[in-house]
Amino acid sequence: MTDEQTIEIRMLSIEDGAALTRLAQLDTASTPAAPVLGGIVDGRLVAAHSTVNDESIADPFHRTAEIRTLLAQRAGQLRGGHGRGLLSRLRGRLDGELGSAPGATSEAIR
Repeated sequence: MTDEQTIEIRMLSIEDGAALTRLAQLDTASTPAAPVLGGIVDGRLVAAHSTVNDESIADPFHRTAEIRTLLAQRAGQLRGGHGRGLLSRLRGRLDGELGSAPGATSEAIR
């Protein structure tokens, strides 16, 4: 992978079944449990990650370590509660500030 390549990360659909099967065969693995996030470079699926059980597969003929890391991070964000982004930090801060007020909650921003 070069610095100039674009990585597309998206949920795979039924239309991606053939590409997912091809990727599993290259990796000599089973296809990950659905729903599955895909990492696509130059229109080709090079890595896939289950949002259910964190199983992942990748094309052994391409550099995919960084893409697999991105897919795992995105899967955690989609599951909620495991995110480390700004919104997650703000929720934690708001929960801490509201924790002292009786009946207060940050549910409005969830």
